[in-house]
Amino acid sequence: MTGRLAALVLALGIAHGHAEWTLTSSEVLATPARGLVVRESRVSNGSAQVTLTAILFSEKSHSLRVVDSPNPGQTRMAEVFAASEVVAGVNGGYFHDDLRPVGLVVSNGQQIHGFEKAKLLSGILTVRPGKTEIVRSAQFEVGKNLREALQCGPMLLEDGHAVPGLNSERLARRTVVATDSRGRWALIYLTSVSLADSARILLIPGMLGDWTPATALNLDGGGSSGLWADASPAPISRPEFSYVRNYIGIVPK
Repeated sequence: MTGRLAALVLALGIAHGHAEWTLTSSEVLATPARGLVVRESRVSNGSAQVTLTAILFSEKSHSLRVVDSPNPGQTRMAEVFAASEVVAGVNGGYFHDDLRPVGLVVSNGQQIHGFEKAKLLSGILTVRPGKTEIVRSAQFEVGKNLREALQCGPMLLEDGHAVPGLNSERLARRTVVATDSRGRWALIYLTSVSLADSARILLIPGMLGDWTPATALNLDGGGSSGLWADASPAPISRPEFSYVRNYIGIVPK
């Protein structure tokens, strides 16, 4: 892979380091729909601060949808979501300089791009009738009734623990999809932080309210990171800096 993706691979390489993070504040910003909560939390390690904005929901009331940009390079997240039934969401996976997707992308049962083998693309968000999960790319099976899928990476959390070997030096905005593997989910936006510290921060008690994620998958970050929720009296928006190819949206069941 070349260009933008090659730079991403280098940026996400292995490094070392550690910072102790402490939760300093956490509040509910809005409840855009029944069963949907937008929470903002702040953490500090004494020398740096990170703000985390999370859209929280249960599989009982909402589902995830992979939304391909209707006009790549011309439309932004806020206008794409506002024109659909999506009530909240974030940016999605990686893409090439010409906005061609990287990795498996399935939207509403249609495959937009095929599965790829690459160290960076270590996990896949999948949605099938009655089952939404994050799986390792190496264990992924297409099977039947695959309704939505997005391949990305790296994995940040597995079995309630931070994945070892994550980069701890490069700081960037991050976007994450996470679950407790018991039906509770979060789409998360973090201000400038490393991958390793993103994983550590997600495990701090109280970050997501009354639950802690067991599995988390990193999505495209940096200038691509963005979040939007259709709240009242005005939408909550953390706009992306650049055009992106796809998004992960939350829709009511």
